[in-house]
Amino acid sequence: MTTAPGNETDHAALLALKAGLVGGSSESVEALTSWNSSLHFCNWVGVTCEGRRHQRVTALDLADQETGGSISPFIGNLSFLRVINLSGNRLDGFIPTEIGLLSRLEVFNVSNNALQGGFPLQLTNCTRLITIWCNHNALTGIIPDQLGSMPKLQILALRGNNFTREVPSSLGNISSLIRLELGENRLQGSIPSNLGKLKSLNILYLDQNSLSGKIPSSLYNLTNLRKLALSLNQFSGTLAPSMGHHFPHLTGVYLGKNSFTGLIPPTLPNVSFLQEFDLWRNHFYGNVPEGLGRLEYLEQLLLGRNNLGSENENDLDFLTNLTSLKLLSIYKNRFQGMIPYSIGNLSNKIEYLVMGSNMISGHIPPGIGNLVSLVGLGIENNNLTGEFPSSIGNLLSLQLLALGRNRLRGTIPSSLGNLKNLYTLGLEGNRLEGSIPLNLQHCSRLQKLNLHSNKLNGTVSMEMIGSLKQLIQLDMSNNSFSGYFPAAVGKLINLNYLDISINSFSGEIPTELGKCLSLEFLRVQENSFEGRIPLSLASLKSAQYMDLSSNNLSGGIPYALQDLRFLHILNISFNQLEGPVPPKGIFTNLTGFSFQGNEKLCGGIPELHLPKCSSTNKIKNEKRRNMSTLVIIPVTVSIFFGFVLVSIFTRVVCRKLSKRNHAPAISPMDGARYLRLSYKQLWDATDRFSAAKIIGAGSFGSVYSGALGGKLIAVKVMNLEKHGALKSFKAECKALGKIRHRNLLQILSCCMSLDYKGSDFVALVYELMPNGSLESWLHGSRVLNLSQRLDVAIDVASALEYLHHDCEPPVVHCDLKPSNVLLDADMVGHVGDFGLARILRGRLSDNLSQEQSMSSLGIKGTVGYVPPGCWWQNTEWEPTCQ
Repeated sequence: MTTAPGNETDHAALLALKAGLVGGSSESVEALTSWNSSLHFCNWVGVTCEGRRHQRVTALDLADQETGGSISPFIGNLSFLRVINLSGNRLDGFIPTEIGLLSRLEVFNVSNNALQGGFPLQLTNCTRLITIWCNHNALTGIIPDQLGSMPKLQILALRGNNFTREVPSSLGNISSLIRLELGENRLQGSIPSNLGKLKSLNILYLDQNSLSGKIPSSLYNLTNLRKLALSLNQFSGTLAPSMGHHFPHLTGVYLGKNSFTGLIPPTLPNVSFLQEFDLWRNHFYGNVPEGLGRLEYLEQLLLGRNNLGSENENDLDFLTNLTSLKLLSIYKNRFQGMIPYSIGNLSNKIEYLVMGSNMISGHIPPGIGNLVSLVGLGIENNNLTGEFPSSIGNLLSLQLLALGRNRLRGTIPSSLGNLKNLYTLGLEGNRLEGSIPLNLQHCSRLQKLNLHSNKLNGTVSMEMIGSLKQLIQLDMSNNSFSGYFPAAVGKLINLNYLDISINSFSGEIPTELGKCLSLEFLRVQENSFEGRIPLSLASLKSAQYMDLSSNNLSGGIPYALQDLRFLHILNISFNQLEGPVPPKGIFTNLTGFSFQGNEKLCGGIPELHLPKCSSTNKIKNEKRRNMSTLVIIPVTVSIFFGFVLVSIFTRVVCRKLSKRNHAPAISPMDGARYLRLSYKQLWDATDRFSAAKIIGAGSFGSVYSGALGGKLIAVKVMNLEKHGALKSFKAECKALGKIRHRNLLQILSCCMSLDYKGSDFVALVYELMPNGSLESWLHGSRVLNLSQRLDVAIDVASALEYLHHDCEPPVVHCDLKPSNVLLDADMVGHVGDFGLARILRGRLSDNLSQEQSMSSLGIKGTVGYVPPGCWWQNTEWEPTCQ
């Protein structure tokens, strides 16, 4: 390739830029493979040239190319450059000062990287600049006053950095500005009144800072404003009553989590294009303005956690004619009156109706069953009366139903069995009667079932309990249930909380409870259980709280209970127990162990002041211990040597198999049942590991797409020449080998073999996520709307909650970032890449040092499940609006 003398400078500058980018000479960065001598540089990917005689570089667009490294100072030699777009990469280092030499520059976009240092002040020399995008980097320092001297700037976006001090008043001098994004920084002080001069401003984002004070009156001069975001700050004062007249074009208002007070502006219905209105968690009071029904585009109305309502019967009249509403939250206010019977006409699009913790009275209108798109319905903690409407069974999309702490009566309708997507059902604290409908067994996704403090009776069906295998919390306390409690409870392997206290259950406490290995809280007190305390309860290694008091239990206390090291409350009071009290564990906790009302107990630590055990008891106890020694030691030794022999045998077989080219995979995942795949199968599935099949590259290898038996897969081939790759492979196998959760990336298999060249081959096989990584959506050309962003955020949070609190021991991911969150066909988020994961020897809430943690090679894990849309844990949604 030859270049004309006039553009040799451009060619040299591009080569220097390439050298500064990580992988610039590597085939792993596809865009830069074309940057070679076989093509004229004007034909390189991302490079645009203009000029008839001497072509000069006018645009450089390498957005979303997954390249890293730093921006070379030689970029300042591209003197004809008008557009720089390096967004969505992994660039670090500083923005070079030579940027200020580009006098023709109009667009500067380096958003979504890891750039450091202060704002590049030299950019103010580029007087033709129209847009500056520096969102989501690691820039620090102050926002310079000199930006106010840029005459043509239309977009200034500095969101998601670490800028401090005040918003410069000089920004009000940029009369051409139409978009100002300063959210997610650490800015302080008040809003400069000078911003009221920006007559062309459409978007103003100042949310998620530490700004304070009142909204300056000059801000109401911005009559072209469409988006106003001030949420998550420390603002105070009131909103102007005439706000609706000043901002006629607003589509989104986000003022949540501040200290605003006063009335909602009565002119709000004049903002005819309003779509989202968020006043959540402030101090507003009074009525919601009449006429909201005129807002035909209103989709989200968030008024929760204020003091709204006048405590009269007309408080909820505003709930009519909102035909586009998708989300309504009036949680925790002072609304009174009845739910309008016309609520069934509210909107066939509404997905969340959050009305809990008010003073709402009357019946639940049967027409609520018309809202067929509802995913979450919460009217808990009110004064509702009447019967439970069977029409709620029409809400087939419902996932959360919270009607607890009202005065509902009658029976639980069998139509609830239609709600097969339901994962939380809260009916506690009502006056419901009759038995639990057998149809509830069809709600197989239920995780939380709360029926406590009603007047329910009858027996508990074994079929129903056995079908609800996803249950995490089951509370049936303070009712009138009778009969045996079903042994099918042993199928609830995810059960963490069981409360069946204050009923009339009889028979023995089910031995099968010992299979509920995730159980931490067990309350069975105040029933008529008899027989012995099941020895199987000693299998509940996670148990923290057990209350067996006020029953008819007899026999001795199982010695093995003293080995439950997390148990801090054990109440066995008022039974008929006898014999020695164990001398260790919970039995040494004078505040946590309760035993009153058992006249025949003896022994224990001296501080219990129990009588000494008789010689008969001692002999019995000695025999029990001797028998335990005679049985436990041989069994333990046999198991140990058996395990050693199996391990040796497995290692020998693995080595023999790995020497064959077509050897099946040796799964290092603790013997779990996974596909056994050979190198040849993966070779064929990925079209011979074709470069065209590469869908990603990480620190330790490349990821290929493929198809295996009609199933789409992703194959992560480890680069064993990279230090730490094998360790990362083993860690990920162990981390994902046994834990299960809807929001964790599912591992299908792993393969350790030889390739066709005789070299070691190691790969992980996953289910393919067709919508790629979250990073490709946040930093690419595709767009996630607010609802989708929220859903993905909740998916990730649910996965982390499971890893941190529901795994034993807990797991810390250590590498959570958008590129490690993958989206399936339904846009559900899955956390992946556990190569750096660590597990902790104690609970995550403990202050653990690094020495108390270990790699994920030892993880055990438990099975977890979270259905879609679980943003609502305690019927309180606390959104972060952008």
